[in-house]
This record gives sequence, C-alpha cells and structure tokens, in this order.
Amino acid sequence: MTVSEKLQLLQETYMNGKEFGLILDKLLDSTLSEYRLRLARYNQELEQFEQRFGIASAQLYQQFQQGDAGDAIEYFEWTGVYELKQDLLQKIQKLETVQ
Repeated sequence: MTVSEKLQLLQETYMNGKEFGLILDKLLDSTLSEYRLRLARYNQELEQFEQRFGIASAQLYQQFQQGDAGDAIEYFEWTGVYELKQDLLQKIQKLETVQ
C-alpha cells in the first residue's frame, strides 16, 4: 500500500475532516520539533569546526566547492554537515509555512 493510499484510508476512516486535520497537525508538529533538535546538533558541530579552523562554515563551503580548501578529511565532514543543515533548513521552512 502506498503512502497516498494509506492517507486516503485514514481520511476515509475519520469521517470528521477536522479530526483528521488535527492528527496531521500533530504529526507535522512532531516532525518539526525533531528537525529543530537535529538543526541544533548540526549548528553545534559546525560551530566546533568554525572555532577549530577559524573560518565560517559558509565560507569554507564555498572554498571547498571551488576546490580551494584542500583535501583534509575534516573538510569533507564539515561540508557534509553544512549540506545536511541547508537541506534541513529548507524542510523546516516548508513545515513552518503549513502551520
């Protein structure tokens, strides 16, 4: 059964559209809370890199993308966390527009 089919089944089960809406709102709120916690962890990791290397994450990311940062394994990890954060920020923004 696909996700769409499952949602359709739930919607049919809850004849009262308001009740179904409340369930979805709770699920969205829970997801948003989880994402915010994850964002805090990413920010903490990025801050540690920034303090260690004395450069902002966005600046390092740009240099890395241009091939000007070097090949240190820490830079790969750092840019990976930076990309995860950027992706997560987009998801949070989408969820916040729904609320």
